[in-house]
Amino acid sequence: MQENQTPNDYLKPEEIRQLLFEKKERLKELGAINQTTSILKQNKPVEEMLGELCSIIPLAWQYPENTVVRITYGGSQYTSPKFKETKWVQKKLFETIDAKEGSVEIFYTKEFPVMDEGPFMKEERYLLNNLSAIISGYLNTITGKNLLKISAIACETR
Repeated sequence: MQENQTPNDYLKPEEIRQLLFEKKERLKELGAINQTTSILKQNKPVEEMLGELCSIIPLAWQYPENTVVRITYGGSQYTSPKFKETKWVQKKLFETIDAKEGSVEIFYTKEFPVMDEGPFMKEERYLLNNLSAIISGYLNTITGKNLLKISAIACETR
């Protein structure tokens, strides 16, 4: 023990376990954001991109083996493998600049202990909000580019 430390300066084993758990969860969340932006940068068709996102998003939640995702946009639905709707859900709605509505929904496929928002941690809500904003921002970019192309073509034909 160093001269200016007391026994209370050391973490207890349960505190160390909690810190490691929290670090692991934050790394999973950061990984989901990084993977999402990586998929979006590939400029794939929207349908393919949203389908891929449904496969990677569950990995960022506390219980990935019991997490499924549904993204709806423009009247279409995209789901993760083995998708089933349950009562344990987090949902974030969004609307794009062309007034198309969408949502990102996270479902747990079985019951888990109550946390901050049902069985979900508050950090998972923050992640859902961020992922929804990233997805809707990307969809707005695509829509905006398409509107600019249409506008340019209309100007050329006048």
